[in-house]
Amino acid sequence: MKTIAHSISTEEPIMKKVIFDIDGVLLSEERYFDVSALTVWEILYSPAYMGLPSERDDFNAGRITEGQIAGCRSVVWGNDALLSWLKARGINSNWDMVHADLITILWLMAETYKKRSGGEKMSFTLHQPQDLKRAGQELMGLPMPNAEDVLDRWESAVSEGLQGEDVFRAIKDAMADTIDGDLSWADLRSDFWKIHTEAFQAWYLGDDTFISLLHHMPYSAGKPGFLSREVPLAPAAHILSLFRTLKERGYDIAIATGRAREEMEIPFKLFHWYEEFDPYTMATASDAEESADRLGGPVLDKPNAFVFSCAIFGRNPDNYKAYSEETMQPGKEDEIYVCGDSYSDVIGSRRAGAKCIGILTGLEGKDATAMFEKEGVPYVDRVTDILAKLEQK
Repeated sequence: MKTIAHSISTEEPIMKKVIFDIDGVLLSEERYFDVSALTVWEILYSPAYMGLPSERDDFNAGRITEGQIAGCRSVVWGNDALLSWLKARGINSNWDMVHADLITILWLMAETYKKRSGGEKMSFTLHQPQDLKRAGQELMGLPMPNAEDVLDRWESAVSEGLQGEDVFRAIKDAMADTIDGDLSWADLRSDFWKIHTEAFQAWYLGDDTFISLLHHMPYSAGKPGFLSREVPLAPAAHILSLFRTLKERGYDIAIATGRAREEMEIPFKLFHWYEEFDPYTMATASDAEESADRLGGPVLDKPNAFVFSCAIFGRNPDNYKAYSEETMQPGKEDEIYVCGDSYSDVIGSRRAGAKCIGILTGLEGKDATAMFEKEGVPYVDRVTDILAKLEQK
């Protein structure tokens, strides 16, 4: 397949661009991980969804405390062991992390039922919230798998080296011996995925913003949202100064994130970062969704090159096919850098023809140095330190 390189001419000067991931680079991932845990908890235990019995006291979603959030996250994600496993396999989207956890929990519970019933298999139809209530009634009385159980199952079901959507395919294929019927609910972007993704958005956005953006009431309302709890990974004013300094030095700046567009725009406007960027090169998961709708293929999340290519060349639908096929690349003289905290940023930026600068403020913190060193990627403690690396190029 022919690769289209960015040409160097008077019409197309050399590009100089710094692209930023958001979570773990500009904003703390902690709130997203908190919300993902709350989403799993609500789907499993809330009477609005599966309504399974919980050993912990129910909490009021409108007045949840930091202690309750921390306790929920510790239980759901096994002190973040599950998050680390998923991120190491290129699964960066919190929506997809929630999906991986929930489908595996259902699989393990169905397996217990099969053993207890002498081989009878369960089946699930999960197209709307009422279906989740029925599934909860069928699973009532079965033990709830813990995070260690989920991790053990992933280790046994997912072959070494699988990344991204291939991880989900492996899980789905492996559960076929345990669960009867149509397993399409286990797919990414299935109706079940959409149900818990909307539950996530209700937690993150809060009722008012949810209604404003999605134009309907959340199925499970009463949440104030986490928008006001977003935490920059350096003082917001220092990050703003970084953006301006880069532009003064001749760099364009862009975004390549696994967040949906509205989840990027709201905090960026809150911290007065948004106006420093050209929206044309602020690439989000929403662009990957739009491309999938246009081209009829899979959603090209990280570690695919798609969002990075959108950040490099612009969110131009006419180029989406070339981006999806990874045939549109920067020229050899172009200077394109991606500031990322994860393995998927390293791989995705490489596939897009950019160089990665590792940032040690993600989930793994300074433990990520081993991965960056193995991949030959320079790294800095925090994003505001990148200027020194750019000067060393």
